[in-house]
Parts: sequence; C-alpha cells; structure tokens
Amino acid sequence: MDLLGPLVEWLLRGSFEGTVRSERIVREVAARYGYSVEVTFLADSALLTVDGRACSYAREPGVPPLDQVTAFKALLADLGELSEAEAAKRLAEIQRMPPRWNKGWQVAGLVLFSVGFGISVQATWQQVGVSAITGLLVGLLVVSGRMRLLQPFVASILVTVVVLWLYDRGTLDGGPIQLIVPALFYFIPGDAISAAALELADNRMTAGAARLVYSFVALLVLAFGALVATVLLQMPPSVLFDVTVPGNLGPFEVWGGWVLFALGVMFVFQMAPRDFPWALGLILLTAAAAELATRAFGDPFGTFAGAVVMTVVALRLGRRRGLPPAYVLYLGAFYVLTPGSHGLRGLESWIGGHPIQGVGGVADMVSLLVAIAVGMLVGATVTRKG
Repeated sequence: MDLLGPLVEWLLRGSFEGTVRSERIVREVAARYGYSVEVTFLADSALLTVDGRACSYAREPGVPPLDQVTAFKALLADLGELSEAEAAKRLAEIQRMPPRWNKGWQVAGLVLFSVGFGISVQATWQQVGVSAITGLLVGLLVVSGRMRLLQPFVASILVTVVVLWLYDRGTLDGGPIQLIVPALFYFIPGDAISAAALELADNRMTAGAARLVYSFVALLVLAFGALVATVLLQMPPSVLFDVTVPGNLGPFEVWGGWVLFALGVMFVFQMAPRDFPWALGLILLTAAAAELATRAFGDPFGTFAGAVVMTVVALRLGRRRGLPPAYVLYLGAFYVLTPGSHGLRGLESWIGGHPIQGVGGVADMVSLLVAIAVGMLVGATVTRKG
C-alpha cells in the first residue's frame, strides 16, 4: 500500500483524464509488484482492495501540473527496474515538484490563453484588446490564491463589469457576450465536460453523470456572475446579447492566435518547455481538422473529426518513450474542441432575456458533447493495442 495508495490519490487529482484509464494503471502497477487488486474509480473518489484489505480515497479532481504528468509517464516506464519502495519514493518526489513557471508567467499565460481563444471566438482587434485586459484581471485573481472557491464567480463579475462598462460608453461593436467569454474560458470545465461525455458513452454512468452535473453548475455560476454584474451597473439583463461582428484579422493572425493559446496553456498548466512543440502541433492539427470538416459538413461533424484526429495522434505519440504523455498532448486540443463556451454563451443569452438564442447555445453544447464522445471512442478504438 506504500505505492498503490499514493498512486490512487495521484490519479484521482487528475481524474478528468477518465476513470477507465486510472483503473487500468492501478491494475498494471499492482500486477508488476505481485498484488491482487480490485479498484473502482468514480469522479472524485476511489475504492481500492489489495489482498482483501479495502481502502477508500476522496480527492478533488482537477488538472495536475503537466510537467508532473510527464515525469509520471517516465516513472511508469521505469517500474520494472525499481523496487516498490523506490517507485513510491519517485512518486512522492514528483508530487513535491515546485512550480515550473512562477506567478508572473502564470499571469502572462492567462492573458495569452484569453487572447488566443478570443481570436477563435471573434477575429477582431477589438477582441484582442478586450481579452488582454480582462485576461490580466483574471490572471491576477487566480495567482493571488484568494477566494479560491469563489474565483469563477468573482471573475465573471469583474469581466462582465469591464465589458459592459466599455459597451455602455459606445466603444464596442457587437454583443458583449462574445467579449466576456474568452477571459472566463479558464474556468469553463471543458476537460470535465469532455470526460463526462466519454464516460457516459463508455457506460461509466455514475462518473459521467457526476462530471456533467458539476460542469453544468460551473457554467451556471459563471452565468450568474454576469447577471450580478448587470445589477451592480444598474443595467437591464437584456444588455447580455450575442451578436457577431465581421472579423478584421487575417489568416496569419487567426492561426497565430492558436500559438498564443498554446503558450498560455504551457504557462498556466505548468507544461515543460520540451513538451510544448508537440502540444502546439496537436492544437494546430486539431484546429485544422475541425475547421476543414466543419466547412465541408457542419459544426458537429467538424468537432467529431477533430476529436478523432486529436485522440489518434495523442495516443499514438503518447505511447512512445521520450515523447510527452497523451494527456499533456491533448489537454490544449480539448480546449480547442470544448463545447463549454457554447453552453456559457447560451446560458448568458438566456439570462439576458433571449431564450431562443440561449436554447440554441445549450443545444449546440449538447451536440458537440456527443460529437466529442463518439470521436474519442472511435479514436481510442482505432489505436487500441492488440
């Protein structure tokens, strides 16, 4: 239990990668050291039985530092050469790794993260400027470490207040919602939504349903923050509407936005620099596959095609020694495909008194959920060993 217990806790903290994979890893590690185990993972808890002795664990799931995920892959590859005590020591050292990027880099990362994604929402210089300002506010809030549980709600209020204040002075074109969403994208549980869809499609109903409920509540909190902002500014909720303006950025700027986004992912989620080119390549490949398929067959099929490409490439590369693990490769690509932004835009439109547009946004989220789940299942099946 010196190794298997900490291993289960580690996997729980990053369990948005999926319960099936976590259970498989525990069984494989136990077999290498001669243990007979039964293990069941849920979204935020796990039950481990080793040689008749049962232990339960509960941890808040999230995104682990990506450099730790890379080190963990190396540990799994070396298990056959390590004693159980040595493996447990290595795992403890991985968990104690200091942050690779300090708070200043993390703030810069959240600005790049917001600007890069913002360009994909609305390809305008207006979007770049607003996303940079609101991304800076969110970055300072996040790295402060204060009000951790309330950060999504507070961030939603701050971002919406800034955007609506600018809008009220006639300095912005189009609808405020598209300018609000990018800076809040960090809080949108895209990985949880995608994992929920995959687990439900794979008949992991308890874990999938729990993640889906959590994701929907997280979106509701963000949407409610926007509503509170309208009250503070004494504006009607109808000011929250979603209207696109024509883009004025060229192809170079649009694709450059994904490079900025990838840099943001590296700084925000503590990715090792040597893993960045691979992650960037998969982000660009996924975005290109989704864009081409969307132009040919529509949005749901584009998301499906992107999910297939992302999964196949990430799993194949992730199995090779010396390359980043699949999770590090496809985390950024997950965000490229995530339906969470559609859900938030739909909920905010609904709150703003535009129910038809709101229902359309939520319906888009559901259709993209299905597309991601089926695409990942197809990709995983194609790359399955044996």
